[in-house]
Parts: sequence; C-alpha cells; structure tokens
Amino acid sequence: MKILHTSDLHLGKKLVKASRLDEQCAVIKEIAEIADRECVDVILIAGDMFDSSVPPSEAERVFYRALLTLAERGRTVIALAGNHDDERRMCAAKPLADLQGIVLAGELDYTGMSAPSLADPVPPPSLLAVAAAADYLQKQRARVIGMNGGVRVEKDGEHVNIALVPYPSEARLKRWCEQDYSVAYADRVKLALENACAFFDGDGYNILCTHLFLTKSENADQLGGLVALPASVLPACADYVALGHVHKRYVASKTPYAVYCGAPLQYAYDETRDKSVTVIDTATRKVSVEPLNSGKKLTEVHADTYDDCLNKLDFYKNDYVRLLYGGDPLGREEYATLRAHPAFNDLVVTAGFRGEVKTERRAHLSDGEIFDMFYKSRRKTAPSADTKAAFIELIEEIEHAAD
Repeated sequence: MKILHTSDLHLGKKLVKASRLDEQCAVIKEIAEIADRECVDVILIAGDMFDSSVPPSEAERVFYRALLTLAERGRTVIALAGNHDDERRMCAAKPLADLQGIVLAGELDYTGMSAPSLADPVPPPSLLAVAAAADYLQKQRARVIGMNGGVRVEKDGEHVNIALVPYPSEARLKRWCEQDYSVAYADRVKLALENACAFFDGDGYNILCTHLFLTKSENADQLGGLVALPASVLPACADYVALGHVHKRYVASKTPYAVYCGAPLQYAYDETRDKSVTVIDTATRKVSVEPLNSGKKLTEVHADTYDDCLNKLDFYKNDYVRLLYGGDPLGREEYATLRAHPAFNDLVVTAGFRGEVKTERRAHLSDGEIFDMFYKSRRKTAPSADTKAAFIELIEEIEHAAD
C-alpha cells in the first residue's frame, strides 16, 4: 500500500487580514492529484485541521469538502486533531465520515467504527447508476477496522496498522485514562503512545500518527504554549512516525523513523518556501517527497524610500509582501497607495520615529537575544538557562536537520 502524509492545514488562517481559503482549496486539490498519480491508498493528516478551536463556518465547509475530495477513488482519509483543534467539534460528523472511509481521530478508542459499511459501500439507488456503482465498489477495496488505539487498513491481503494519538494535552490525557500526576508529563505521553501502538504486529506495516513538539533534548520544557518533548517518547515498534506541528519538513528521529512533513502552505514569513507531502510505500519501505506548488509565497523585503517600496511590491507582485521600512515617515496618501497594491500585506517600521516611539533594527541580534527580549516582554522576567537552551537547540534542529 501507499500512504500520503501531510499535516497542519490551518484552515481559516489569515495573513494579517488576507484570507488563505482559496489557496488552501487549491493545495488540497493538488494533494488529491498527487494521490491519484501515486496510487495512494491512505491519506494521513497529522493534526491542526483548523487554525482555531472555533473555526469560521467557511473553514469548516472547506474541511468537509476537502475530506470528500481526498477520499475519492476509494482512498481512506484520516484526520487527526492537533493542538489548534477542538477534537469534539472536529469529530461531530464522525458517523457520516465513517461511511465514506474517513476517520476523524479525536480520541484513542476506534472500536465503535462501522467497519461493515466501509467494506461494503451502499451503491447509488438509481438503476441508471449501476455501472458507476460497480466501478465504485471495485475501487473501494480498502477495509478500515477500528481498534483500541487506532485503525487497521486492509487491502488485497495486506494490512497497515495506524496508531492515532491526537495532541496529548493534559485534558485529553485525563479523558483517555486515569493519570498518575506524580509521573512526569513526558513519561505519561510516552505511555499513551505505547498503549496506542499495542495492536501493532509483525505482519503489517506499523505507523504511529501523532501531533507533538519534539526536541532532541531529554528535558521537557514549555515553549510557546506547548511542551517540547524528547524524541525518546516515541515507541521503537513503529516503522514510521507521521508527525504534525512543525511547518518545515524534517526528520525528527532516525530510530524510529519520525518525520515532520511540514505545512502545505507558507504561513509565516520566516517559514521555508519549499512545501511538500511525504509518500510511504509499504512494499519497498521507501519514503519519498512530492513537492507542492500551490499558494502564494510570503516575501519580506527591506525598503528605505517610498519609491523603493513601490518597486519591491511591483517586483514581487504575485506574493504576499511585508515591507521592512527604514526610511523617513510616510505620508498618509503614500501609505494608502502602498496598502492598495495587490501584493501589499504588511509594513513594519524598522528605524526612525513614529511619534515619540523609536523602533530599532534587530537583524544584528542572535536568536537567543531575540528570544530573551520576547520572553521578558511576556513573562516580565528572563528565561531560565534550560528554557533558552531548549529554544536555541530547536531552532538549530529546524535549520540544519536533513534526511
């Protein structure tokens, strides 16, 4: 079988005030085309379907349409709840999703899935659609069996075991099982992952799909509202770990082989512009990368005059552009003209005065110095040495990690 791994759709996310829904629809269509071309059987979306726990209705419509689009030709689609998702809201349509071979993964127990209807899809009622129904039944070859901890997907005599662990917040861990709070959070997450993988066997290909923030440090630490966990929490019994949360593709662990596939669109100016999905061939155990080309690029440029701003906007007319402006104060009409340009997304004054407030350039500062400034502005105190070291190590991993 072939499995396509993607994550972090962040449906409903805006860039300043620019909606990305049209681009998100386009990249979902591109992923479906890759799945067609590569004869993919299962699509894993490893968390963060939405950008907020209460997404706008337009984002929810895109989500449900995306699931149906990706599930065409009998593919199994699995959507996992990330830290941005309200798993109960996301899984509200689970009874209907089960009938389409779509798994909405917000808990750990999937034994209640309607496997018989997945194995024997109901054909359309019209007699005129008999031919189409026969084709549909032929293509709907995969059978999804709910397990405690995940699902087993069977097709043509082989099977893939997929453990599904949504982002393990404290609240979710408490719902899943009784917690011993004398045990460290990292150890409780490790136990939850091991328990989810308990149905793995030696005959099938074993995949763990989860949404975690991993670091190579052995110390769990709080960063940006999430706990950075050591890679040692991953169970060694998995052949492949499909990760979500980090927006750049990189390999988080070699043993087990754990991969962040990255977000399909560029969502921040400091993110990589190269986007892709990952395809796993269980027969050859080969993991390949398929590039994505949909969506606008995010471009950040320096400009020192009004004319320079206009020239940069014209040059990057097909991108979202953030201007880092270091010149004399702009007039009201000049600023209005820049805002009206199709490529304009944001303007940040990097030098000079706005009223009595002076904004200084920070390009010469190190990542650690910038983190110090940010941490002090939020916590009113300096970060601990361990917190700062974990942050710097994570930045280095993301920048330098390679397959």
